Amino acid sequence: MLRPVATRWFEVLCPRREAVRTLAELARTGAVELELRRPEAGERLLAEITSGLDRYQGLARRYQRYWQRGRLRHGPLLEAPAQVMERALARIAAWRREADPLIDQLQASEEELTGLRWLAQIIEQLRTSTLDFAGLTAAGPFLGSFCTILPKHTRLDLPLPMLARSVPWHQEDCWVLLGPRRRLEGAMAQVKAQHGRILIRPDWLKGDAATALTLIQARRAELSERIVEHDAALDTLFDAYALGDCLGDLLWLDWFSRQVGGLEPASANLSWITGWTDDLDGQRISAALDQAGTRALLRLTRPPPGARPPQILRNPGWLQPFELFARALGVPGADEADPTPLLALVVPLLFGYMFGDVGQGLVLMGLGLWLMRRHLLARLLVLCGASATVFGLLFGSLFGIEGLIPALWLHPLAHPLTVLLVPLVFAVGLLSVGQLLAGFGALQAGRLGQWLAVDAGLLLLYLGLAGMLAWPEAGLGWIALLGLGWYLGGAYWLAQRLLGALAAVGHLAESALQLLTNTLSFARVGAFALAHAALSVAVVTMAEAAPGWAALLILLLGNLVIVLLEGLVVSIQTTRLVLFEFFNRFLQGTGRVFRPLPAPPALVSGGAS
Repeated sequence: MLRPVATRWFEVLCPRREAVRTLAELARTGAVELELRRPEAGERLLAEITSGLDRYQGLARRYQRYWQRGRLRHGPLLEAPAQVMERALARIAAWRREADPLIDQLQASEEELTGLRWLAQIIEQLRTSTLDFAGLTAAGPFLGSFCTILPKHTRLDLPLPMLARSVPWHQEDCWVLLGPRRRLEGAMAQVKAQHGRILIRPDWLKGDAATALTLIQARRAELSERIVEHDAALDTLFDAYALGDCLGDLLWLDWFSRQVGGLEPASANLSWITGWTDDLDGQRISAALDQAGTRALLRLTRPPPGARPPQILRNPGWLQPFELFARALGVPGADEADPTPLLALVVPLLFGYMFGDVGQGLVLMGLGLWLMRRHLLARLLVLCGASATVFGLLFGSLFGIEGLIPALWLHPLAHPLTVLLVPLVFAVGLLSVGQLLAGFGALQAGRLGQWLAVDAGLLLLYLGLAGMLAWPEAGLGWIALLGLGWYLGGAYWLAQRLLGALAAVGHLAESALQLLTNTLSFARVGAFALAHAALSVAVVTMAEAAPGWAALLILLLGNLVIVLLEGLVVSIQTTRLVLFEFFNRFLQGTGRVFRPLPAPPALVSGGAS
């Protein structure tokens, strides 16, 4: 589990006419990344229908609203792409001849229905006003009126003698405009220039406000029935012209054009589909091809010379959330270690130490368990909450209250120096493990001799210096001297000249300073543990000083703030220490990321809907 796994090279031979279908079945598994064996030999299978795809995309933008009401299907797709495209566009053209008049009527009915809804709202406002709506509808033949809805605070420079009456409206301005009919067009032009909407009263809308509302209600009911009839007629046309079949085929061709573009021809009638798969034994992709009944041959073989396989991380399900940290740098290379198993121990320990409280830890655990079914990363919350609970027992803290449970180890604020020093000891061990993981990577890359000659000496020097600082009376200076001699001797042995050994001294100083800085960075773990304890004490102190129910409310809100604020801060600090202090020892993320081919659009399989 400490190594990433290289994906395997696969090759599929299939008839050219079935290439799109075969690719769709492979993509559905989520287990393949395409790559041509010979990029210069790639052939754009859909080059002859590029213009047809452009036409389809233009039609889709116009008619998508009406097509999405139907069920799109996909069939065997055994014909050549050009034939599929020609038949589909011809069928859409035939459908349009009958559908376009219906769509025009539908849109007109919808537009009128929307206008009537707004008019009804305006007239409802006028019922209680001093404006005589009956007189407004009876004006003429020289007077005319219309309503407009404008953006808030819009100013209109209306031609005289136009009159304007404001109507209460939601977040916009609404006006009823009255004036000579010959002046209405100029007023409407101004409204359009200000991005306003114009509502013209239909000629049949007469009488007072109550009568007008009754007429509008009857007309809206009529329009609603008409819209339902148009929708039903369009649905019937959709099925009559079998648009579900041809649109499903076009969606697949469009997917192929966007995601693939071209394949390598094997002959006049056959094509190669090649690339990488994380299905290392080929069982998933083989089963998918067999289940779909494709006429395709699959083999897993050696990659072409010079090909660089993508790397994948293979960890048990409970470890996979911790892959988040390694993936932040990309993916480990073939000669790098996968730190995920170690992070399952390191991350909860760092988090729990900085967030040690039994009650707050149980809250995080409960939240993680509630979210775990929906989000894989919620397992991190469960494990970190469990660690915080354990450290809460060690620190004797329950929702910030010390004394309710005995401390199995110590109270942080009573022993601040110990709380600060323990993370430094942990840092020495963790960074030493990082140095060993660098040696593991050197072994995989065939550079173990170089690592043993130089970097092993640096590790020994680091441990010796750390031992001298931790236990001065133990006389561990000889380990540091041995490490220094080892490093310099190894550097001279590798360089075979004194100048190379002297250059190694500068590298040693830089590496030692970097190790020291990385080690001291872990002091923040103890500092945040003390800060968490101090904040908890502050909340408890305020609660003790408050009377009655106020104390409980302060304690509840204070712990909520601690869980949210401290939880975020501690998570950030844990991530920072892992990425920039620990990973800095051995991980560069030089691996190639595996990028599976996106699946085609999800369509209904088979025959008629």
